[in-house]
Amino acid sequence: MVYSCLYLYYTPFINLKITMSKSKKVKHYLAGQRYWEVFVIDKEETVGHACELMDKNRIGALIVVDKKTDVEHSHVIGIVTERDIVKTISHHLDNIEDRTVDQIMTNSVVSTTPDATSEEAVNLMVENQIRHLAVMEEDILLGVISMRDLFYSLNYLSKE
Repeated sequence: MVYSCLYLYYTPFINLKITMSKSKKVKHYLAGQRYWEVFVIDKEETVGHACELMDKNRIGALIVVDKKTDVEHSHVIGIVTERDIVKTISHHLDNIEDRTVDQIMTNSVVSTTPDATSEEAVNLMVENQIRHLAVMEEDILLGVISMRDLFYSLNYLSKE
């Protein structure tokens, strides 16, 4: 299953035409999402801890914030993904698990709004060659949507 998802992701998308419900908005994917506990990590946390969280929650990315303990006053400063970790390992950096996530994260976070359509979200992911979008309203993080979420919704994958 994962390989078919990766194949779809890495296949060049030219004039992507996916039949989806035009009324399905990004906010529908966020219902009941415990994003702050699951998808967010403080910039001071270690890469080892980030790996543990990703493994435990079966996710591939974490939104990095400057103050996780202060939800109302924290700011999104980056995203750390499996790719960031692999890239760091491939550069043969020592003690990667002890580095802080802000040392290896991607600084630019591609985001969407809760009112964006599924099609707009997919197009953003394809255009930017990413699998995770932060869902934000102004500067407030509302959640995270992944390519996998969209594929489940489109019945390309089945939940097991």
